[in-house]
Amino acid sequence: MRQRLHHYIYIVAVLTLSILCTNCGEEATPTSKDSYRLLRVQRQNITLKRHFTVKLEAIHNIMVRPLVSGRLAKILVKEGAHVKKGQPLFVIDQSPYIAAVDAAKAHVSTVRAALSSAQLNLDGKEKLYAQQMVGESDLLRARHAKEEANAQVETALAELESARIQLGYTTVCSPADGVIGMIEYRVGELVETDGDLHMVIFSDNKHLRAYGALSEEALSELLRDFNCNSTDELLEKLPPVTLYSNWGYQLEEKGHIDAISGTVEQDNGGTYIRASFHNPTEILRNGSNGYIELPYVRHNVIVIPQEAAVDINNKYIVYKVVDGKAVETEVTILSYNDGQNFVVTSGLEPGDVIIAEGAGFVEDGIEITEKKVKKGGNPS
Repeated sequence: MRQRLHHYIYIVAVLTLSILCTNCGEEATPTSKDSYRLLRVQRQNITLKRHFTVKLEAIHNIMVRPLVSGRLAKILVKEGAHVKKGQPLFVIDQSPYIAAVDAAKAHVSTVRAALSSAQLNLDGKEKLYAQQMVGESDLLRARHAKEEANAQVETALAELESARIQLGYTTVCSPADGVIGMIEYRVGELVETDGDLHMVIFSDNKHLRAYGALSEEALSELLRDFNCNSTDELLEKLPPVTLYSNWGYQLEEKGHIDAISGTVEQDNGGTYIRASFHNPTEILRNGSNGYIELPYVRHNVIVIPQEAAVDINNKYIVYKVVDGKAVETEVTILSYNDGQNFVVTSGLEPGDVIIAEGAGFVEDGIEITEKKVKKGGNPS
């Protein structure tokens, strides 16, 4: 047994020595260079898209309040219903206002009778004055009495018209075509003209306005990018914009930015923009949140893929290929992009060769070879 063990040890030693001798006779395999897809930088045109967060408001967004006080007698519409301009919405108890109209009518009749009496008295005085049977002072008193009676009739007629108007206000009608919101009152509750609550909010969602904030820097960039000297000129040159909801719905019909505020808000240091949209489906409604997308073309600029740059401590780094080696290079880029590419404003020149992908895995100074692309577009 001992002899067999010595035999095995001998065989293993011979094999190990043979392998070592074989390796000693071969040269070490050189380390292969890293291969990457490369890009020669050129100037080109690119369409960029800027996004602005907005809040939507209907072009008609009205708090309907009562013009007379009283108990709510009827609700004629359902919450969320579409209504037409002039359609009755609510009826406030009309009985006191009907009584006021009747009283005003009676008063008109009384003062008209008084006017008739004053007119008869004046006619008699004029005849008597012509016969020199009364003095001029009696005639003047009769004329003054008739004028006073006439004024009382006009006052009574105005009071009657006011009472009728007040009665008309007891029926609250829709101010325009649109959608009714949630009703704040129930039948039997007291509605008051000076109350804290509105009766309902009415909105015309077929026409929306989108309001968003615009920083002074962003406004300055837009003026420069569109070569404008004023906001009025900028409004004329801005292209149509697209509206998106927060959940990703895109409004089919494009809109236009039609207003830029002339003041800067002290709380946020920016100004406001307004874009108008036609919203026939009414999927988006008053109070919704979303964003607008403004596209425009930057001409003759250096464009690189986003994967060619890496953000290190708020600095963007790309890797030039110089003499076959990666050279770390800091670049300046625009703060907005198209989602796939960056626009470089400094740090690169046309003709520079950079690593076009995987910049986060590159180390400064490593040797680089270009990744070959097989037919069909697959890299080798």
